[in-house]
Amino acid sequence: MANQRVWVAMSGGVDSSVAAAWALRERREVQGVTLDLGRGEPDRLAIDSAARVCARLGIPHRVLDVSREFDSCVVDKTAKRYAEGHTPNPCVECNALIKFGLLADAAAAEGADMATGHYARIIVRDGGPWLARSKDPHKDQSYFLYRVPCERLAHVMFPLGEVTKTDVRTEAASLGLAEMHTKESQDACFVGPGGYPELVAARYPQGCRPGPLITSTGETVGTHRGICRYTVGQRRRIGIASSDPLYVIALDGAHNAVVVGDKTQLEVSRIRAIDPVWHAAPGVRTLFVKCRYNSPLVRAQVTYDGEALVAEVEEPLFGVAPGQSIVCYDADTVLGGGIIEEAL
Repeated sequence: MANQRVWVAMSGGVDSSVAAAWALRERREVQGVTLDLGRGEPDRLAIDSAARVCARLGIPHRVLDVSREFDSCVVDKTAKRYAEGHTPNPCVECNALIKFGLLADAAAAEGADMATGHYARIIVRDGGPWLARSKDPHKDQSYFLYRVPCERLAHVMFPLGEVTKTDVRTEAASLGLAEMHTKESQDACFVGPGGYPELVAARYPQGCRPGPLITSTGETVGTHRGICRYTVGQRRRIGIASSDPLYVIALDGAHNAVVVGDKTQLEVSRIRAIDPVWHAAPGVRTLFVKCRYNSPLVRAQVTYDGEALVAEVEEPLFGVAPGQSIVCYDADTVLGGGIIEEAL
């Protein structure tokens, strides 16, 4: 961190509220900033909550309208990928392009660094800043941040990286903030009651057209309710009766088909990712990888050749979905990752 001024990204939630309070302890000139994402009532609630917290802390608060960029770079892209048979992670895109893109750029233009309520750490390695896992393994959010460039981290702080969620709740209560924040969401912030299918139906209705449920040998065994309603590894609500459990083993967007099979057909040992972000030299390394936010870390031989990333895992993985991210860790340090294209 190099600047005296700090912008704290405030969602109205308890994490960003406590992050703002702790940023003040650094004796910086702190300002709360809330993003208007174009979501209507959810944004108004977040803005009002963040404004109340800022008033309580005695710091200024402003709103930054990024609704157009958020819609095109995150919401629409997510809907399109679901319609194509992928399982994207919109939070990864939002962090890279919006929070640590547009917001960080706006802060830098006014000579300010940036702080957020993410559970992650920044460490010094090879003379520069690197992203690392947080102290609280159950809340660690480094998976969602892997696309943030290391050079950007030189002007970022994560006040919650060294604490647990319990510590944050305790601090919020001691500061009188416990009843002032908005409820935390476990889904993407722009998804309504109808989930992703509702979003896809409004923007890319072809992703909601019924189509064939087929086996890996091409036999049609039923009809699906729209490819956007399925993901690799899914077992429930497939829409077909079977004496043995059936799973979604692939999505064929080109033919609007959902491929089903038994659990053994979900087993993969080789993952190829495209559009990689890599913070080290090309080569082969033994690392730990994660293919979903809530999946465990597994050891893998990871090859990065400058264009693509390939991970050969030491133990089989199940339900690896194209469109998700694979993130690579050297102990706690994030070396990079990419968007899963295929898993074999």
